[in-house]
Amino acid sequence: MIEKIKENLDLVAQFQTDSKEEIEAFRIKYLGKKGMLNDFFAAFKEVPGNEKKEFGQALNTLKNAVTEKVITTTIKIDFPEIKGKYWRSFTISFPSRIGFKASFIIG
Repeated sequence: MIEKIKENLDLVAQFQTDSKEEIEAFRIKYLGKKGMLNDFFAAFKEVPGNEKKEFGQALNTLKNAVTEKVITTTIKIDFPEIKGKYWRSFTISFPSRIGFKASFIIG
């Protein structure tokens, strides 16, 4: 199962698009209610105890990679004027409903 997560990590890293529709389809594929991450989280219950830590870490890495890819790709499409040296230093923060901010350094 961890191999499937790592395969999906590679697919996420390779994903590129200039279309908002493709970004939304990508987001739904992984983060949607019937998405792959929900399937992996459901399978987490059946993972043997000695493998749970590694599986959970791989799963969280995939979730964070997908979230970052969706955000960075959306920003690149919405703000094409942010290029070159400015792109690496661009940081975006999102308020959260649970009381903390999530920050991403784009680049």
